[in-house]
Amino acid sequence: MPPRLLVHALGVGLLLVTSPALAQGVGREVSLGMSTFSYSSFERPSPGFLALEGAYHQRLTAQGPWSALRLGGGLRTGTPVSAAHFPLEAFVQLQLSARIGLWEVVAGPEVGVSGFARLFQFTLLPLQELRPLEDERMGPVYVAFTAAPVRLHLGRFLVSALELQVGTGVTAFGSVLRTQLGLLRLGVEL
Repeated sequence: MPPRLLVHALGVGLLLVTSPALAQGVGREVSLGMSTFSYSSFERPSPGFLALEGAYHQRLTAQGPWSALRLGGGLRTGTPVSAAHFPLEAFVQLQLSARIGLWEVVAGPEVGVSGFARLFQFTLLPLQELRPLEDERMGPVYVAFTAAPVRLHLGRFLVSALELQVGTGVTAFGSVLRTQLGLLRLGVEL
């Protein structure tokens, strides 16, 4: 290959790699993930749940500054089923993403409705009158903040691990803590 043509080919290749539209993918993503989560209040925790999640995300625009925003949602189910009111969660997320090469960081709020919002019946403290008060505050709607610092894009495929989420119930904001650790997520860009 002549040197001039080689320089031109390298320049076009560099332009394609650094193009925001190509670096961020086409904008739609479908993924499956496995996580563990639990609730806790002042007096009682919930059991730990092992969950399987299906999610869909789409960028607001293909190019420009708004391409960093992703809107999505999904469903989550888990075990032990006997410890849940109804073993299903539905959620909506708004995420801000930043990508450098293969690595992409994603973070943002999540709002969901959970059938897992239930505390253990035993108490850590001998104050039995607190249990009905805590149960009243335990509603199905929650808000949370999610951060996924370990996401890698391998072509059209996505691998993510150690996604962190901290949230609370909406009924009595801050009285119940929801924590979630995303163990592994596999996805594909459409």
